[in-house]
Amino acid sequence: MTDAKETNVTTQNSEPPAEPPQVTRQKYEEAKHELQALLARKKQVDTNLINLENAIYAFEGSYLEDTQQNGNIIRGFDGYLTNRPDRRKPKFTELDRLFSLSSSTYQKALAQKEEKDQDSSQDDRSSASLSTARREKKRKLKGHESNGFRKKKSSAGREIMSEDELDV
Repeated sequence: MTDAKETNVTTQNSEPPAEPPQVTRQKYEEAKHELQALLARKKQVDTNLINLENAIYAFEGSYLEDTQQNGNIIRGFDGYLTNRPDRRKPKFTELDRLFSLSSSTYQKALAQKEEKDQDSSQDDRSSASLSTARREKKRKLKGHESNGFRKKKSSAGREIMSEDELDV
């Protein structure tokens, strides 16, 4: 009789049956796709932020450059009051960039842009070296004819056929 009681207790305390593997797999795939979509969206927002930060930097630079002679909101408007033609143009410094320096994300955006530029320049270099290697291979293959003649260019730029030994 005690064995029967123990059996009832164990069946009542056991966990509910787990979800079928298909449902779990489906939820996993949905979560995975949602995460991928969110990561793509984050990357797009980061790119937009980088572009916006660069646009602000460019506008700020053009404003400071255009107004450095007579005055601007950063250095003051003394140039309007004392207009001396012999005065040198004071150059603006990076410390004058009020908006770019006050942005908490500007330095991060600048670093990401530099990283992106480095990646694209490395890709350009690797693709350029691959295309150069392909051109060299094509040139070697085109240069060798099956009858032992090799094409050469004359000084006038015309192709001439000459009989040389093949380098193969």
